[in-house]
Amino acid sequence: MNSIDIFENSIKAYKITEKYHGNYVGLERALFLGWYCELENPCKFCYMSTQKDKIKEPLKARRKLETILAEASIMKRIGWKLEFISGGYGYKIEELNDMIEMIAHIQGCKQYLNLGIIDFEKLNLNNVEGIVGAVETVNPELHQKVCPGKPLENTKEMLLKAKDYDLKTGITIILGMGETEDDIEKLLQMIEELDLNRITFYSLNPQKDTIFEHKTSTTTLNYMNWVSQVRLNYPKLKIISGTWVDKLPNIGPLVMAGSNIITKFPLFSIYGTKYGKTVENEINSTGRELLGSFSDVDVLNSKKELLNSPYVKNIPNESYRINKNLEISEKNLAVLKDMDVNIANKIDSYVKKTTKNAMKYL
Repeated sequence: MNSIDIFENSIKAYKITEKYHGNYVGLERALFLGWYCELENPCKFCYMSTQKDKIKEPLKARRKLETILAEASIMKRIGWKLEFISGGYGYKIEELNDMIEMIAHIQGCKQYLNLGIIDFEKLNLNNVEGIVGAVETVNPELHQKVCPGKPLENTKEMLLKAKDYDLKTGITIILGMGETEDDIEKLLQMIEELDLNRITFYSLNPQKDTIFEHKTSTTTLNYMNWVSQVRLNYPKLKIISGTWVDKLPNIGPLVMAGSNIITKFPLFSIYGTKYGKTVENEINSTGRELLGSFSDVDVLNSKKELLNSPYVKNIPNESYRINKNLEISEKNLAVLKDMDVNIANKIDSYVKKTTKNAMKYL
């Protein structure tokens, strides 16, 4: 597809997005539980694959619970929803159930999970809104090369089964690993086959010591092409688009192409800096209304309430709606109470460090 066609499709996609999702763009971020991948053959693009042989004690690569809950709390404070809860797999089901309950309670809403192949019979689904499958690429040959430990058919089977439990479903796709434009049609077919509610696009962030270390990522035009074609074919689908600090200028074009959520940022190192403000400026330049903040230090420090938060505004569209129908056990409420001081101290530590970094740019 030539550049003119891509721009024309993006104009159509922008209008369709407004019709079905309103004039909002939200900010989201994945919440990781740890940094060790238990897959025997980790994905070839992933940072965790470069650490696997270096980590001799995998349990020590797990994040402390108070750190996880502190991050979830701060994200709610600044008006960010969790894209999903993720990690390197390997957690016992009891551990996952407890963490999901507490994260959902702290955030005040149900959560999406991206935790490998889910055992639905054992997982407590009361606080789960949906399941995300890490598809990464729909090209079968490329998938076998870069994701040998995550058979595509297993992921698809899980997502179809999730529908039996009335759960929403989504997938992740990474652009820049060698896919072709012909693969867009394969993606559209998969969305139809799996009856997906959302899709997350990422552009490849080449990691040191991976096969992609010296590769370039996808172009902005190619990224726009994938997003706009998905939007034109599936107007109601929630489209989350991820970018990195070195590619912030593509945020505006991705919103124009049909994205209604932006994700994938090193939150605490750039909040309140010129980079965080650039994210906001890129979104505002499209004429959309930003949900959440990436720059307001007073909000970060709880000196004022954020009014454009999806947790505050009553937004009827399900792309931004907060599902508050939660359950939490007395046991986990007691755990949270016992950890209250530790969580508060960790929040304070994150906020102070982030504020200090942001003050350099004021």
